[in-house]
Order: sequence, then structure tokens, then C-alpha cells
Amino acid sequence: MEIANTELLHKEGCRLLELQIQLLRKMTDTEGLLSHADKTQKRSMDIERAHNDIQIMEGELSKLENLDMVLAVIGTMKSGKSTTNNAIVGLEVLPNRNRPMTALPTIIRHTPGQKLPVLRFCKNVVINEFISLLGKKLATVEGDKLLSIADQKEDLQKVANAISSGMDIRSEYHEEQGIFDFLKSLNDLVRLATALELDFPFAEFRSSEELPIIEVEFQHLRDNKEAHGRLSLLDTPGPNEEGQFALKPMMKEQLRRASGVIAVLDYTQLKSESDAEVRRELLDIAEVAKGRLSVLVNKFDQKDRHSDGISEVKSLVANELLKGQISEDDVYPVSSRYAYLANRARTELALNGQLPNAEKHLWVEDFAEEGLGRRWQKDISDIEKVNDAIECLWEESLFDLPLKRVIHRAHSQAAMMAIEMSNTFDLIRCKP
Repeated sequence: MEIANTELLHKEGCRLLELQIQLLRKMTDTEGLLSHADKTQKRSMDIERAHNDIQIMEGELSKLENLDMVLAVIGTMKSGKSTTNNAIVGLEVLPNRNRPMTALPTIIRHTPGQKLPVLRFCKNVVINEFISLLGKKLATVEGDKLLSIADQKEDLQKVANAISSGMDIRSEYHEEQGIFDFLKSLNDLVRLATALELDFPFAEFRSSEELPIIEVEFQHLRDNKEAHGRLSLLDTPGPNEEGQFALKPMMKEQLRRASGVIAVLDYTQLKSESDAEVRRELLDIAEVAKGRLSVLVNKFDQKDRHSDGISEVKSLVANELLKGQISEDDVYPVSSRYAYLANRARTELALNGQLPNAEKHLWVEDFAEEGLGRRWQKDISDIEKVNDAIECLWEESLFDLPLKRVIHRAHSQAAMMAIEMSNTFDLIRCKP
């Protein structure tokens, strides 16, 4: 579509959203027009519903004004969801740990020129108020008893000690370590709240702009000049992460409003009985994300000569697990680990002209062993051999196809898809 037509639709979409917000505000301000929510009487609109819709629509208006195209990335623990996000970005913006780390959905926004990641969190005050509430509960006899019988109580005691020492969540964190510290603190607070039988304030985070936002330039989009919008990944908690039950309504809404959804599955667990819950979750997601779902089958590098190949995996996921709700062409067997290591090394060369010290940066040794072999020390300073290793690892990752079909296409079409999502969600759903 021509840029002029896109701009026209953009302005009209913003205008209609603004009118809808104004109308809802007028309804809430008119005395006696709306009542408070009543469980005994079902109403199409009440004061609480109107305020909730206004908050959501203001977030959608912000997304439309910036022509935001959001790709939600979902996956279970150990499927490699964080590694997949890091592979797309080219830096370790999300920590790879055995323990779940995504307490709140987190936006990772492609920001041209932002070489090192920075995390911004506009609602840190809400979390700090909740920390104060946790501190008061810990000071009671009941709180002390609950902490003493909690799972992993030694870890939670460290969090409790941090709270008593004046723990504070800031509005901004810089580079990989700062972002890791923030995400770990948030996850620890959710776990402690569960142990103390307190509700974490998930309901305060309805709009994408209220979530933690990591801004960084994506390596593979650095030279892409075609886009007329802004691409973001939405990292979501997995179904087995702490607090997920309380998050489900919010997450369903976030998935419904996302321009696209990427599901990350574990190749080694596709036929496992223990993964039955994952399959049920995936079917639910496919229903919510009709026509917008792509599946990355991660850990395909663990395939051996007795395992299913690419065509078998595509057929299994599309036709059996998802019962024909997506095309086989939307299923991509990949190695996110290989892709991350290759893209991370490529980013370092682009930014600094060489790889960092392997003793201080453990990923360098992982890259070197996979790409250069066991005798990597003698070749790690040879830029030509490093570049060859990057290309070989990237090719073996099979990540190039989904990157081009899903990520590059999403970036190039961000403006148009942002407009489409604003029309299909709020302008229809919230009409009084």
C-alpha cells in the first residue's frame, strides 16, 4: 500500500480511537448513567468495565500513534524462549537460566541506534508500594510462619532480607547485568508474594506501555530501511511460571492484541506425555491467534539419524498438535542456541571489531567450541575464521527462514499491521 494511503488510515484510526475514549470518559463522568459492577446483574457496561476499556484503549492509541507492531513470543520452561528472543536481538537481553524469570510480560523494542540495551519501567512506584506491603506482612507472626514453611525458603529469605534492607525498584536499568538484576528481583517478589498468600498487582499492568520495556537495536534489522513503524517482541511468562494463573486473563488479552504470535516448542519433548499440558495451551493460543501464529520447534540440533526430520516435524506440529489450525509452512524447526551464538558474535564484530575475552564472557567459549572446534584457542583471534564460524553456525541453526518470513516481514509491514490491529480490536469490541 502506498505511504500516502497508510498515513491517511493511520490518522483516521487515531481519530476514531480518540473519539471512542472521549465517549467512554463522558459516560463515566455523567452521574447516574453507569452503575458499579454487580455480580447478580449482568450488564453490557458498568463503571469498572468503562475505566478498564479506557485504560486498554489508551495503550492501543499509543501503539497506533507509534505504528507499533508487536510479536508475542510464548513458550514453556526449558523450551528456549529466552534464547530465541536473544537470537533475534543479537544480545543476551533476557537471562538464560534454569529457573523461570518472566514474572511480567516484557517488551523488547527494536530501537535503531541503541547499541546497548536499556530497560525502562514506568510503573515502578506500584511495585515499590507492594514491596512495602510485603515488608509489613513479613513483620507479622503469620508472615514469619508462612516464610518458614515455604518452598525454597532459603532463597525467599534472601528476598525478605533485601526488603528489610530497603529494596527499591528503579525506573531504569542499563546493559545486560542491570536488566538481569531487575528481572530476577521482579520474579523473586512474585514468588515471595505467593508464599505469603498476597496477590501480586498484576491487574495494574493492562497496557503494553505499562510493562517493562527493553530498548535495543536488533542486529538483523540494523540496515533495514523499509519499515514505517516500530517492531517489538513481547516476552511472555510460560504456563508453568509463578503467578501464571493470575496472569491468564491479562495474557489472553495481550495475545489477542498482538500483531503476531511466535510459539517456541521443545523438539525433544514433542511426543512426550509430560508435554500434554503444553499441547492444550498451544491449541488455546492457536484459537486466540488465528491467522497470526508461527511455531519455532527449538533444539533441532539435537536431532539424530533416528529422529524425525524437517518434513515430519512440520506435519506433526501443524496437523496433529494443532489439528490443522496452521499451515505446515508456518512451522520452523530451528536451533535457537546456534542462532543466538552466531548472531551474538556477529553483533560483537559489528560493534567492536573483535570478540570479547572468553574468560570474562562465557558465551564466547560456547560459540568457539561450537563454531571452531575443541582447539578453538588458536583460531579465536583470526577474524576470517570467526566470520566463517558465524556463517556456518547460522546456516546450521535454520533460523534464516523464520527470521526473514516472520521478523523481517513484520518489521517491513509494522505500520499496516498496527493499523489493522487497532481496527479489529478496540473499534469493534468497545462500541457501547
